[in-house]
Amino acid sequence: MSYIQPHLSSAETVPTNHSALHASLGNINSQTAQIRFSIDVAGNDLSKYLMLRHVQDQNERLFYHYIRNNIKDSLPYIYTPSVGDACEKYSYLNFAPRGLYFSYRGDEQVKATIDSITNDVDIIVVTDGSRVLGLGDLGIGGMGISIGKLSLYTAVGGIPPERTLPVCIDIGTNNPALKQDPQYLGDKGDRIDDDAFYLYLDEIMQALVTRWPKAIIQFEDFSNNHAYPLLEKYRDRYRCFNDDIQGTATVSAATIKRALLKIGKEPSTSRVFVVGGGSAGCGIARLIEDSFEFETNHGVCIIDREGLLFEDSKNLSAMQKSLARPCSERPEEKSTLTLIEAIKYYKPDVLVGVTGVAGLFNEATIKVLAANTQTPIIMPLSNPVSACEVTPQQVFDWIGNDVIVATGSPFKPAQYGNQSYTISQCNNVYVFPGIGLGAKVVNAMAVSDRMLLKAVDALANFNCTRCTNDEVLPAIESTLEVSKSIAIAVAKQAIEEGLSENMTSQYDADITAMIENAFWNPDIEIVTS
Repeated sequence: MSYIQPHLSSAETVPTNHSALHASLGNINSQTAQIRFSIDVAGNDLSKYLMLRHVQDQNERLFYHYIRNNIKDSLPYIYTPSVGDACEKYSYLNFAPRGLYFSYRGDEQVKATIDSITNDVDIIVVTDGSRVLGLGDLGIGGMGISIGKLSLYTAVGGIPPERTLPVCIDIGTNNPALKQDPQYLGDKGDRIDDDAFYLYLDEIMQALVTRWPKAIIQFEDFSNNHAYPLLEKYRDRYRCFNDDIQGTATVSAATIKRALLKIGKEPSTSRVFVVGGGSAGCGIARLIEDSFEFETNHGVCIIDREGLLFEDSKNLSAMQKSLARPCSERPEEKSTLTLIEAIKYYKPDVLVGVTGVAGLFNEATIKVLAANTQTPIIMPLSNPVSACEVTPQQVFDWIGNDVIVATGSPFKPAQYGNQSYTISQCNNVYVFPGIGLGAKVVNAMAVSDRMLLKAVDALANFNCTRCTNDEVLPAIESTLEVSKSIAIAVAKQAIEEGLSENMTSQYDADITAMIENAFWNPDIEIVTS
């Protein structure tokens, strides 16, 4: 099955005449008020998601005008946590066809299907739905993630919506519930084996790159056993990156750096625990090591199901091996250390959770952490809320307010005593739109590690003018400015490394102006006769 994404603008395009433009904006503001009313009266979060998706299908200019002017309120509905519920129920939802589906056991021709699309594309988000958020294998429901990510690329990254393409690759499902669901629209056969998987991905990638050689391709929600191998296979061949690995790592490293500096600790002399040794956890650990330039006896520890990873731990992946702690650090009587044992032994400043195991950071764990470091930084990043390792309110209830908490899902402010504490959301939306925009503007031939490090620094040093005192990250309303700042840093680094197709390090163009000129504005649609 193959569906091509529709891009519908307003029935009234915005003219260049200033008085007519003012009148048209007045009309769009009136329509925006109607959207806000509909959201307010919607019965639940999924209904709000559906309402906004229908607006997107009917009038994209209006949709993005609303999102940009209501980013804080709308983000939970167009993406996490509501998108997880939508992905689970995807075959039951009534949408206009949007995006491109490939079915391994279908009869379509990959290249012919791609070549049939007439519009140019700058950003492609592709998933196989095998590990959607913390919900697991949702098959073609993963398309909701591709659509949601690209909505954010346009809303805060300035990519014109008609130049985006969501892709879902249907290679079967191993989810028993989907296999037994008569409404499920995807392939109910078992997921194909690895040999067939990689050959099929090669065919799709080659066809995408042949059709749109300058497009940035973002991998999204592939299972751990495929995510890292795909990144290693393609990162030097194509203009691509993996948001679960590299995007999560970038925003996490920047958030940790901001939090450490906020409490007066130097990143280079800190100790960071990453709990969860999958692709996201290893990506975070690797980028933190590269960014923080740790001094001796400091650094990152990874804790997985069996405990802290040492160099001689069994069944380590290639990525885990490069991050495992030296055996010389381990107490002689221990083969590994449990999470609580490791906290007592290493006394970390930062505790990051990317496990998808709700409640993993229990009261005993949090209290031991607080007893061994002043002002601990606790970051339960697993999505959705139902998979979060600990809630902010639990942390404040257990150890008080001498703590910094940032989460992957949105949470209400935590209460302690008579005060309310805003919880920053360590959301990839802060980074991936800017990375994609910066790479696209200078036609970067790859997304390098140094480009990601520049993105870390751009977010870590971003001047937060709209934050409350207890927020770590810039206010979510600042994400457009954050995206531009990251895009400028990424673009300059691409040029510096010689990765820009058309520019050299001696190029004297104003990158800031290039980013501004490329940034799509839903309020201005110029029509020529």
